[in-house]
Amino acid sequence: MKLTDNPIWIAIQYICVLFLTFCFVGLIASDFLFVWFIAIFSWLFIPAVIVSCISFITSLKCNSRHKKILLILNVINIILFLFPFFKPSGKCDADIMETHYTEYGGRMWQIYRNLYDKMNPGCYVHIEFENGDVSMFHFSNGSGEGESNWDPSEEKIDSLLTQSGLDRKSLAWLENELDKIGCISISMQAAPGNPYSIGFRRVGMGKYSFRFYHHALSPERLDSINSCGNLIVFNDSIVFEYGSGAFGSMNFPGKEEYMKKKSQIHYDTDR
Repeated sequence: MKLTDNPIWIAIQYICVLFLTFCFVGLIASDFLFVWFIAIFSWLFIPAVIVSCISFITSLKCNSRHKKILLILNVINIILFLFPFFKPSGKCDADIMETHYTEYGGRMWQIYRNLYDKMNPGCYVHIEFENGDVSMFHFSNGSGEGESNWDPSEEKIDSLLTQSGLDRKSLAWLENELDKIGCISISMQAAPGNPYSIGFRRVGMGKYSFRFYHHALSPERLDSINSCGNLIVFNDSIVFEYGSGAFGSMNFPGKEEYMKKKSQIHYDTDR
């Protein structure tokens, strides 16, 4: 009996392919939160990917009922995997961020300033929204004591709001304002001079953010920032940031091409 006809091998293929279907649907439905599920069960996810790749190749012959079914399931998984990358909100690069900042940069500053005035001095918060709900609420009281909360309960949200000096009205306002400018999160500390970040988009397992400094950075500092693979200096106080999540390259996708294009523009302007 060939391996491809072995009932145990066929069962393994079904299990792995259906497990990937569950993972990809979870990523589409709950986005970032499901990344942690995949990270925790990477010891299952990675072998499932390998088995599914083998299954897809061997099923192309379509010379049995199981191969036809597995081929259909594998094609569905490919579509589910690619789906986030073909949504308008599922695409991002430095050019998209530049255009977005040019249009909404001033409103990002206003959101930060409004929230800063409401927070207890020294407190740090990272608040992220997904599908109208708080998907992440990290908090620190400024004295080294903090909490990291993914998908927090309503009671936990109320507790963190109270500790940070905010309330439900502030939270609803923040969600509404971020939604108006097509962004998803804010990270900030109510302390003079500290930089803050506005989360722009999540694409797959990666996240793109705008990092704001309150004063022009020195050329040496800008060079140091630009030397980091996940950061792109846009101007002397704005940085584009990329976080790869649990898997993938740490480098900002397309950074080299963007930097070359900006250099060429500056060169042509100075001529």
